[in-house]
Amino acid sequence: MSLRPHQQRLLEENPNYALLCWAPRTGKSLAGQNWINHPIRSGRTYVICIKKNKKEWQKRCPNSTVYTKEEFKKFFKEIQKPTAILVDEVHNFHGKLFIAKDRSELSLKLYTLVKENPSMHFMGLTGTPLSNDPSSIHTALTYIGEYTDWKIFRNKFYNLEYKPFLPRPAYFAIKDWREGANELLKQYADIVTLRDCVDSLPPEIIDVITIKTKPRIYAEDEDYHWTKDHRQEQTEKYKHIKTLGYRKLIIVCHYTDQINELYDKLKNDKPTYIVNSQTKDQEGTIAAAQKENDCYLIINASMGEGFDGYMFDAMVFASMPHRVLFHTQMKARLDTVEPEHMKPIIIQYIIGGKWDKIIYESIIAGEEFNCHKYE
Repeated sequence: MSLRPHQQRLLEENPNYALLCWAPRTGKSLAGQNWINHPIRSGRTYVICIKKNKKEWQKRCPNSTVYTKEEFKKFFKEIQKPTAILVDEVHNFHGKLFIAKDRSELSLKLYTLVKENPSMHFMGLTGTPLSNDPSSIHTALTYIGEYTDWKIFRNKFYNLEYKPFLPRPAYFAIKDWREGANELLKQYADIVTLRDCVDSLPPEIIDVITIKTKPRIYAEDEDYHWTKDHRQEQTEKYKHIKTLGYRKLIIVCHYTDQINELYDKLKNDKPTYIVNSQTKDQEGTIAAAQKENDCYLIINASMGEGFDGYMFDAMVFASMPHRVLFHTQMKARLDTVEPEHMKPIIIQYIIGGKWDKIIYESIIAGEEFNCHKYE
């Protein structure tokens, strides 16, 4: 397989430590494969990936031990004297490291592995390096040996604030923290965008549809919780989806029970596939949907990693993810750099009420949805 210029460049540079922040569809998996399989790293090599991509990485790297991130969490102590480790979708390991009460178990175990094996080569692959908090970039750079004292980093990216829903002041990210984080990425990470790979990109056609939803009937003396109202806002959306004329459609949902409800309403219209945490063969299910000429693929909003969606006609967000990262990942499934597959990218958002609107506006503005701001 011929390499694109940025892939060839990386192969020639052959860094021992790297964070590849390449946009989805720019070929970072092939670059990672060439890196981990390089003779300089022969020995005990490991790949960590998401569950639905394990078989693919086993084919790419037959001489490496491949763990899902769940398996890594369980078996990381069995990794002894590794020569190199490749972490696909490394943003899953970008949780907080240096705040004990918020510490991420995945991040801590990967950090421990890196710290205890200073000669181990490391590469992280991600199309979405910035998560919902500045600590994500601090953790990411730690893996490649670029550590900044946490207090110095905190003073640059956080303010100590009082909030009405908290008993005491806490540190909150400054408003423009992503600008500073992107400057750090430019300094330390390898960045490739879709525009670096093609002369022109197809247009994005974005449509926001507001539908009417039946009001929810409240029980006597009911304790209010916003999710009950939000779930009610999802109940009529299948009717709108049925009117769409796309042959192949990706439907994104936040709630598992909403996925099941849509499946029951849509399965008699055309082949319908579900991908969520309960799907045993996620990779096989997606592959089957990709091959169909006419189908629905209903997928959990947090699972927009590691699969091609360019063969689908459009994407509908029946309910939005609550994290900017998940939204960015899911939208990117429709992207491609292959000229023969390029076509307008069609995305639709269905708004069924107050909470749908609040979540949509938060995520589009680049802010994590926080119900405490509105309850």
